[in-house]
Amino acid sequence: MADFISGVGPLFGPDFVVVTVNDETGTRFDVQVYPDAHNPELRQAGLPTQYYFQPAQVFLARKQSSPQDFDFEMTLFKGLGSEEANITPEELAGASTEIGGGFCTFSTTFAIPPSVIEGVIAKLKSREHPAPIPRLGRFFNHQSGDPDPGLGIVPITNSTVVCAVQDPSVTGGKILMTAQYSQKGSIEQHGISTFLISCNLFAAGEIASALKAGASPPFTVTNILKEAFYVNAVTVEVNVDVDKVYDSFSFAVQAGGFLGIDEISASAAWSSCITSGGVTTHITQNGSVLDASTAKWVNENVDAMKKTAMDLVKQEIFDWDPSKADSKAATSGRGWFSEVFGGAAVSLKSDHERRGVHFQQTLILDETISVETAVTGDLNDLLPAVRANLNKYLFVIDIGEFFKKVQVVGTCAVNFGEKLPDGTDLRDPLVAVELEAGYPDFSSPVENGQVNLRMLNQGQHYVQGQSVPKGPVSPAIWKAENSSDFVSYSFLRLDNPVQGWPKDQVKLRRKLVFDGLDPRVNLSPSIAPHDPAIAEIEELTTDHGPILTAAAVGYVFVRFAVTPLKLPPNVSVTITPKIGNDTYPEIVVTKANVTNAIWEVFSDKYIQETKFTYTMTVEVDGPNFTDDPVIYSTPEPVSVAIPQGHIKYFPQLKTPLPSAPADKKALIDVYVKAAQTAPA
Repeated sequence: MADFISGVGPLFGPDFVVVTVNDETGTRFDVQVYPDAHNPELRQAGLPTQYYFQPAQVFLARKQSSPQDFDFEMTLFKGLGSEEANITPEELAGASTEIGGGFCTFSTTFAIPPSVIEGVIAKLKSREHPAPIPRLGRFFNHQSGDPDPGLGIVPITNSTVVCAVQDPSVTGGKILMTAQYSQKGSIEQHGISTFLISCNLFAAGEIASALKAGASPPFTVTNILKEAFYVNAVTVEVNVDVDKVYDSFSFAVQAGGFLGIDEISASAAWSSCITSGGVTTHITQNGSVLDASTAKWVNENVDAMKKTAMDLVKQEIFDWDPSKADSKAATSGRGWFSEVFGGAAVSLKSDHERRGVHFQQTLILDETISVETAVTGDLNDLLPAVRANLNKYLFVIDIGEFFKKVQVVGTCAVNFGEKLPDGTDLRDPLVAVELEAGYPDFSSPVENGQVNLRMLNQGQHYVQGQSVPKGPVSPAIWKAENSSDFVSYSFLRLDNPVQGWPKDQVKLRRKLVFDGLDPRVNLSPSIAPHDPAIAEIEELTTDHGPILTAAAVGYVFVRFAVTPLKLPPNVSVTITPKIGNDTYPEIVVTKANVTNAIWEVFSDKYIQETKFTYTMTVEVDGPNFTDDPVIYSTPEPVSVAIPQGHIKYFPQLKTPLPSAPADKKALIDVYVKAAQTAPA
């Protein structure tokens, strides 16, 4: 026996014992319990054995100062952006999300109550739990007279927190919520994470209405945990098929987004690598082959496995610049994948050539290993408490009496200049946007029986983080160089409504100056009466925080997910989309841009349309200059159903290639094989 005996951490593998107990309120907890890898040695030495519980869910935390209440508060401003809006310069930094709305604060935890821990320990002592599998039998073997066992959380080395709020695209951009939190969550047993959700008028109203109706806010919290397990004398022979790994990452990035590789897409890619045979392993422990379920657990969960495989292929399939840090990795922690590349921004090589390369590496897993686990939860625990006493959780602050102004603050959400490395242009086709705001003149609100509006086309410009204007009052025009400005207009507030004009109503006049030569722009005379490239939009509204976007005219976004994703270098695909009576320019898809086959339209013409169609033509070129290409197409236009409304958004439209003619398949195979085996 060793000179010093101690617990070393939970025993690695997929197996655990579920111990079921109720807390003091009668709530049932099914607790996953792992034994310490040295429990037999601890028991033999007369020391307490040790066990670890696995966090299974994220819960809404309770207040430390008032444990019977949940740590949740929703504050709704009445009068700010509803009855009126008057923001001080100091508050403008958050104007885009806080004007006329409110904020929500809450805390979450993945801990289990002390009474549950006590109950689990009692059942471990009395062995009131399902019998462990044979591999674990000697680790769960408490006997009468043994010291009381200990129970703690599985050791956590890192916690990355993600708070998901409602997607603004679902509501056409009207409901805006911004989650503010430290992406690095607690690694202690309490697992507390705190969030601030800033809401615009519509978002605050939605949450407050949900609470009043006894429903929970639409938030989901995920903790991605790095957990430490103990393993001894495990040898892994890793075999990596470079081409299959490339395909797995191509698909995962394509499925999750087209702006790079994040932790989610990397994890999805790894799972695909295992199932596709991109990464295969032979795993032994002390010379014996590991059982299938444990080997599967090692393959899917152990960070060292993943990093070893990525180290083998990273020069072959990835592009990255170690001198350029990835800001997302720095703030949110991309986990094992980021560690492989030192926090650099990573993308797939667009010119990967299939060469049938395989790499092999032997990995020794000994002592502590890192395993990644995600636990997720919502705020549904709040429902009974809200129904019992809404006033504990919803606070309405009427600030309208303290201000005698109506203030409109305009912001710009135009993308003036984004372009991807493969040439895909993501910028909005706008040159500039303008905003006018109008309100009845305080001194003479009615003239000749009509409401006398005072229209302002200029205001004070502010920038985030500064409490004084940038300069004197200037026109409310946003271009690329000042797109982050907040522009403020102020009016003296009416004492009473006039001529049916409510005291909180304003008139907004947006002018969107498009690039008239951009083929994505197609405006009707009704929205562009004076210039076919300038949209003019007027509305009467109580929204005092307008956000100017290109999509205000109407927006179609389709990202064609061409399958198979990995196109051979001699294959090109031409997609021709049509909506309404308009056929749009061809989209040519090749190996270089297959993940970014994007069709965008900015138009008011298609709000009522319920479908669009596209045709697809495939061209396969031969290896020789004189070879006739094989060309084939969809037999008829493919129809895609779309919702009525201003926004028609398809971030991932599966687009399989049409079937090749039967008499051409053999020739296509010859052409493709020649292209894939041709020297670089």
